[in-house]
Amino acid sequence: MNFSVLSYNTLFNSAVEGLPGILKKYSPDIICLQETLTEEQNIKRIENYGYKLADTANSFVRFGKIFGVATFYNQKAIKFIEASTLDLNTNIAEYFFYLFRVIWGYNQPKTILKADFYHRKARKNFSICNLHLYVIGSNELRINHLNQALKSINFKKNRSLIVCGDFNYFPYRRKKLEKTMQKHHLIEATKNIRQTINMTGDEIIEKFTRFQRFMIPFFNKFLVKRVKTDYVFYRGLKLIKTERLEDHHSDHYPILSSYSFRKPKSF
Repeated sequence: MNFSVLSYNTLFNSAVEGLPGILKKYSPDIICLQETLTEEQNIKRIENYGYKLADTANSFVRFGKIFGVATFYNQKAIKFIEASTLDLNTNIAEYFFYLFRVIWGYNQPKTILKADFYHRKARKNFSICNLHLYVIGSNELRINHLNQALKSINFKKNRSLIVCGDFNYFPYRRKKLEKTMQKHHLIEATKNIRQTINMTGDEIIEKFTRFQRFMIPFFNKFLVKRVKTDYVFYRGLKLIKTERLEDHHSDHYPILSSYSFRKPKSF
């Protein structure tokens, strides 16, 4: 039995406008959104597309509204069991970036939302971690946060798990990220994708923060064709396919991955 997961940073919820077309065409079983409104009105709006909310985890305040990560599921195929937030503790390295986050409005602590599910036809349990890590910080800090979260899950290495979202992991020390995830028996599903950021649309730039506007010239000149901050990792499953969807409602591309519960190759 197969199932699919959509991971999408909706850029302060604006890209939710384009969700109906994506959902109609691809019909993912699980939807993991980042930078989306967590208020009841928006939740109901997405549920009207035929999905049910598993849970949300708040990340930051912008425009006087609360945004965070939200995980939805198709009730016909998937049964929701429970959800929990994996809080990321502050360490000494993080204080170095604290002042910058306050200035740019990114001082709220991040969380990772873990949701446990049951696939009705396959009769299998699996879990999904939907995350959005700090944009202002070092890759080392992001690695520390990933380690915290994955250690707290305490699953056996063959337990079916998917970790997806906006890692905000910049294109240096790539091997460090790979080794960290391998330590937790996780395989990257997005190896075939080289770019997940698109910062060329005027309507998108209008929604950027001051920090993002400041970084645009640098990214467009040196990195825009290579910037990849959205990742999907998995274990205890067999990957069927991962694809980047060519939708331009956000500064991120949606990522769709599909899996089978057939026994995967051993590590």
